[in-house]
Amino acid sequence: MFGWLRKNRGDEEPEIPGMVTPGRRRRRVVPDPAADQRGADDVIRTAMYQAVHDDAWLTGITDGDFIDDPAAWGELDPQACSAQLLRWFDAGLIEVHQDAEPADLADPVVDFDYDAADLPLIAPDAARALLADPRRWTDEHPDGFAVPVPTGLGRSTPAERWP
Repeated sequence: MFGWLRKNRGDEEPEIPGMVTPGRRRRRVVPDPAADQRGADDVIRTAMYQAVHDDAWLTGITDGDFIDDPAAWGELDPQACSAQLLRWFDAGLIEVHQDAEPADLADPVVDFDYDAADLPLIAPDAARALLADPRRWTDEHPDGFAVPVPTGLGRSTPAERWP
């Protein structure tokens, strides 16, 4: 109905004068129904690719918190998510940054609109250990607020070439 607002701008939000963005960047991606036919690995790969490019906290990765309709994906297997993120980490496509735990996640004043690449970088050994242990990806521990983001190599590598 309001397609004219998008002006063919891809994934960006509509440009409305005076509009304030609602928070963290989110792409509106609808899961591909054919993904069920391709297998769970493709679903995990697609979901993790989106999570990495949307600055998703580790705590929200397995429940699909980073997409508009988490029920469309269903719950993701934490070990499968971990394996995919580790594959990309080992290939040099992602790195992990540490976000501070928000004092109150329900507080609408909390600003989630930032570039995760500007957050403190977690040392490679510690980042790999964190990605390998999804039990640490909870909101009860600061590790859950770590954010996997693309490296320079990851940003320059087309999606189809990510392993």
